[in-house]
Amino acid sequence: MATHKPGFTLIELSMAIVIGTVILFAAMGMFHTMERADSIAEVRAEESFQLQRTQRVISRALGSLLVMSRQEQQTAEAARTAQEQAEAAVADGRGLGGGQGEQSEQDTLDDLAATASSFRPRVLLEQDPRLRSQPMVRRVRIGQQGLGQPESTMPQRLELALSAPCVLPSYADTLRRMRIAQLGLETVEVGSSVDEEGAVRGAFVFRDERRLNELGLRVFSMWWIPIAGDEGDAELIESEGLDPALVDGAVMLIDSIVWARWRFFKEGEWRDRFEVLGELDLAAYAELEVTTAQNVTVAWLFELAWTIGTDPDAEEGDAFGDPDAEDEPISETGEDGRTSGLGGGTN
Repeated sequence: MATHKPGFTLIELSMAIVIGTVILFAAMGMFHTMERADSIAEVRAEESFQLQRTQRVISRALGSLLVMSRQEQQTAEAARTAQEQAEAAVADGRGLGGGQGEQSEQDTLDDLAATASSFRPRVLLEQDPRLRSQPMVRRVRIGQQGLGQPESTMPQRLELALSAPCVLPSYADTLRRMRIAQLGLETVEVGSSVDEEGAVRGAFVFRDERRLNELGLRVFSMWWIPIAGDEGDAELIESEGLDPALVDGAVMLIDSIVWARWRFFKEGEWRDRFEVLGELDLAAYAELEVTTAQNVTVAWLFELAWTIGTDPDAEEGDAFGDPDAEDEPISETGEDGRTSGLGGGTN
């Protein structure tokens, strides 16, 4: 007598396959979700670290400004006034007097311009000429899917003279220089990074990263770069649109910015264009507002602190730039001829 072994029917096999497929897809979906969440958390953690580092660097920079003394500032303003008056006289056809010929007048104008330009601003906030056609745009999320109206601003550059360096290159900067060398590119040296007394001149600038975030907004990075000691060289570098990543001594602070705005608070108003020669020009506070590629917005308020001293990139023999010159001491209490203060300006 034949015996029948128990087995699965076709319907049971089909149901098992369907149930197994559903479980497999659910597991794959959960794994993909966990992987994406882990990736987002890693990106946000790196972004948070970069924001914290950027805040510390800027706070250190704005707390060690190197400005002119009142005497030097008055000399600089007098030089600028003389240049403006001479240019206005020539433009009106009045000439400079003294029976000077056309060539002599031009030589005089050139001399006045050279004297005025030797007194470079110690703090200079302006629109970055390299990025005139690349505005920064942000859109604030409203709920899960809604987006606010686009808000745009032009990239700025903040040039500073500091009594001490505000940041050192990181491991990532070392790797970047190695990649640049492997690609056969050369870094560009724009001037001495630190003078004998430890002072330095540099600028916070932005770089177009040529990529978009998930909202389709252009992403920028923020850098600290040394500035050429000669103003003519600095202007040439800016006009040629030198890539900050190729500047020798450049330090990248954060690589995921879609919107940023610098402002200084002086005489009861916020200013997005600002210039400081000496302590008489200083503002009370500075603000930097940043929106990152992950749509995180922070606004930092910094109190300014300064030291009085010579321009770190002044050429040897320039007014107030020659360390061997026998000038009157700026301060009776400062052993190195420098004084310092906190705050400044009228708030």
